[in-house]
Amino acid sequence: MFGGQLPFDVVVAADANEDSPVAVDLIFVYDKKLLDELLKIPASDWFAKRDQFVKDYGDALVVQNWEWVPGQQIDRITVSYRPGARRVVLFADYVTAGDHRATADPQEPFRLVLGARDFSVEKLQ
Repeated sequence: MFGGQLPFDVVVAADANEDSPVAVDLIFVYDKKLLDELLKIPASDWFAKRDQFVKDYGDALVVQNWEWVPGQQIDRITVSYRPGARRVVLFADYVTAGDHRATADPQEPFRLVLGARDFSVEKLQ
């Protein structure tokens, strides 16, 4: 539950998001109720209601966002977080149906793999 730096790698497939840019939000969640709520919604709901979540929950979440194009090469990213982060929740705005949601431990580096129709999060060794 300490704060710190979370490094992660990003791999974007040449056909990611069916050859369309993909927006990704990484959320550090500091509140159990909010975490439970986020783990029930698909990415489409998150992106539609993101501003309201930020207004409603304030300091209980910190949102980082990016948009990448298919085949883009990305250097390792490192994001800072404060003490008390319960989980990292990731949403990707895919054109295909699905939840397009994943979670990660804020203290464990990972690899975000953006594929053609969905994404995955893999622990870094």
